[in-house]
Amino acid sequence: MNIVTRLIKRQIVSSLLACTFTTSFVVGADLTADITIHGDHPGAVISPTLYGIFFEDINYAADGGLYAEMVQNRSFEYYPLLRNDKSAEMKPLFAWVPVERRGMTCKAAASIADPLNVRNTTYVTLSLAGEGEAGIANTGYDGGMPVRANAVYDMSLYARRTKGEAAPLNVSIEAPDGTVLAQATLAAPGAAWAKQEASLTVTKDEPKARLVVTTTSPGTLDLDMISLFPKDTFKGRKNGLRNDLGEAIAAIHPKTVRFPGGCLVHGCGLANAYRWKDTVGDVAQRKPNWNRWGYHQTYGLGYFEYMQFCDDIGATPLPILPCGVSCGLSKPYQVADGAEINEWIQDCVDLVEFANGPATSKWGKVRAEMGHPAPFNLKYIGIGNEENDTTMFRALYPRFVAAMREKCPSILIIGTSGLSPRIPLFDLMESTGTDIADEHYYEKPEWFIENRNRFNTVARKAPKVYVGEYASKGNMLFNAVAEAVYLAGIERNSDQVVMTAYAPLLARYDYSQWKAANLIWFDAEHLVKTPNYHVQQLFSSNLGDHYLGNEIVFPTDAAVDGKPPVLAVSPTLAGKDGVLYIKVANPMSVPVTARFAMKGFKDIQPKAQLTTLTGDQDATNEQEHPDRVAPVISTITAGAEFTVQVPAVSVQIIRLAAAKP
Repeated sequence: MNIVTRLIKRQIVSSLLACTFTTSFVVGADLTADITIHGDHPGAVISPTLYGIFFEDINYAADGGLYAEMVQNRSFEYYPLLRNDKSAEMKPLFAWVPVERRGMTCKAAASIADPLNVRNTTYVTLSLAGEGEAGIANTGYDGGMPVRANAVYDMSLYARRTKGEAAPLNVSIEAPDGTVLAQATLAAPGAAWAKQEASLTVTKDEPKARLVVTTTSPGTLDLDMISLFPKDTFKGRKNGLRNDLGEAIAAIHPKTVRFPGGCLVHGCGLANAYRWKDTVGDVAQRKPNWNRWGYHQTYGLGYFEYMQFCDDIGATPLPILPCGVSCGLSKPYQVADGAEINEWIQDCVDLVEFANGPATSKWGKVRAEMGHPAPFNLKYIGIGNEENDTTMFRALYPRFVAAMREKCPSILIIGTSGLSPRIPLFDLMESTGTDIADEHYYEKPEWFIENRNRFNTVARKAPKVYVGEYASKGNMLFNAVAEAVYLAGIERNSDQVVMTAYAPLLARYDYSQWKAANLIWFDAEHLVKTPNYHVQQLFSSNLGDHYLGNEIVFPTDAAVDGKPPVLAVSPTLAGKDGVLYIKVANPMSVPVTARFAMKGFKDIQPKAQLTTLTGDQDATNEQEHPDRVAPVISTITAGAEFTVQVPAVSVQIIRLAAAKP
């Protein structure tokens, strides 16, 4: 730690270091705070990767969520799962219903005798009899697919005729009453599997549409990989992402994207761990899986799509790979042994080649053939997630680190400190020379306020710290403000804490396994940005490159329920453009009159932009009221001295032009 940084640490007001927090406040007079910002006392350099996001396929965040595929169970690979309370419903024909018209009958059955390929082993066989028209329809998620008038949807399928005279296939998007909203005709299938595609333009809005595939010739028809995508995906990508969710995530301006988990990477055992090689290449050739959250994954949203999304939003990919052990929260605990572990290590090495290797290399060629000949510029690899502190893990993890150092020396390694603030594996990260240690915690909001100075006294040495998963177990405004208080402390210590990510990112209403807190809630048509989302966006979008020294002084007799008041302040200066961002988080149920004194600045512009997030401390954003808690922007008078009214339970961002001498 340099001399300037040590001086700044000493300037943190003693009341902030000592006080504890309670949610009930009583004061006899207006609460005031004198806040001095020192432009000539730069503190920690702000990490350029400080604010990122964490995506895990929990709460139907991928299939049925960010991944724009509208057909559920498109490849007929569903089967009952032990970890799902509704497992009996999950069968190969889940979300599919037969269609029989004008006298023709249809019997649908799952088949495996002669599949499309060895990785996609189940398909549907339709036995058609009589005259008329018959086939099969998919109801999507929530018993219907929302479609919009004049919107274009791209459908595709694989088909073959095994019995009967070949006849064209009719594909349509239909309303529940059978009204045809869009339709197309595909060529008559031959005797071998073949892919067919069509674009469908919908004539009117319908929230509960379904995709229908029929034919008029009796006999036997096999179908597989029946798909429907909106053409309007995020950035217009084929096999792309849902546009509104992609835009909401991009608006956070994350610098890193951690994926695909989380506990997801370990699965419930080694057999269903997340293996990245199963998720790349032609979507019809990817090996579907089920995850530890109790539902199926198509892997249509795979490693290529994750990295492409990072490209599209200007973020750095941060993949997490399993390390040959099963999730510590599931029994029996499994560990790869002997030569098996070499395969798991090789997956890490091969991923670097897939992301960064030349198009002539084995895995670089796969990336290039998928449409991205240029490297993805992968910089980080995470090894493991929340492992148990076991003798076996302590023996295995160093082998991964050694192999990566030897074969991929430019890649920075992120390893787990374990679950909980106790960070039980931090010593292993330190002893192995891991670059960044990933710590996770889900706590009450009071914990985040009480621990806002958690990193003030930690040693400034390797490994650096990544707060890769955190949340205050709630989506009320008070939860978001508590997280803002904690983040202000992280900004003060950004020389040591170099990355953060709230978790989980997405949750689909009525399909969620983790309901305590999620950043964005959504259904088939809409999304809701939580107060926590707004804090993440405000903090990420208003960040300088240096933390500035500051002091907060309350009157000597100020007390809230007999304890010192709490106000978190984080000033950061963007030196290149001279913009000063002052974040203020007030978790108290009383307002504060904040009197700012700007020291060590050559010039302070007389006007500033003030963004305020406030409301009732229990307020949430819901489907019926998605903007109950939302930022409000105003203009205030600024200068060398100025005053800001800080509402109770609020977060404010003051943005002003301030030139240093």
